[in-house]
Amino acid sequence: MKVNQMQHDFVDGPVARDYSEMLGTPFKVFLSNGVEEKIDKKSGKLKTSIVDLPGLIATIVQARVLHPRKFSGKDLKYIRSALAMRSFQVAEALDISPEHYSRCESGTKTLSTSAEKLLRMCAFYLAQCKDVSFLEERKEAKSVSELSDEEREAAREAVGAFRSVFFDMKIENVFEAGKELELSFSRGCREHIEDESCNDERGKWRERHEKVAA
Repeated sequence: MKVNQMQHDFVDGPVARDYSEMLGTPFKVFLSNGVEEKIDKKSGKLKTSIVDLPGLIATIVQARVLHPRKFSGKDLKYIRSALAMRSFQVAEALDISPEHYSRCESGTKTLSTSAEKLLRMCAFYLAQCKDVSFLEERKEAKSVSELSDEEREAAREAVGAFRSVFFDMKIENVFEAGKELELSFSRGCREHIEDESCNDERGKWRERHEKVAA
């Protein structure tokens, strides 16, 4: 599979390559690790594979919905496809007609700010539920009745923070023409694993926040 060879140099970090073509994203996606390349013995061609692809896709969706730039029609289509949803299901969830939503995906119409915020919240939650590492953590989660007062308070604060992020979000309707959105990710150890040398099988995808070198 062909991979765009364009590279990004992170400040004091590994070189990341653009995998947007391979992933089918309408924006650039740079990965600094979590990618395996090897020669296929039969064909002799270089094969590229991404460790925990479902987890990466879930993380990409969450990173995009947290970015304030207004969704384009291609963004809408990518997010819907990543969440394995039909267009009529999204339209129904947003309480708009399937025809209107279809025009939003084609780029002839745009979602209202309120509808887009609702979509962002739903997409963030659904992406989290599709993340394998999240599902594994849920197996060990306590029931509400088993939570301590401190844990209940922490849960309330988490819900409040979630609502604040999306309710207070100012969606950017205007941005510099020709400036393509770029998201960068790396794969590292999960929080509960202390061994810094953990391999990719025990890792978790996260968005990188380091500044890109000029």
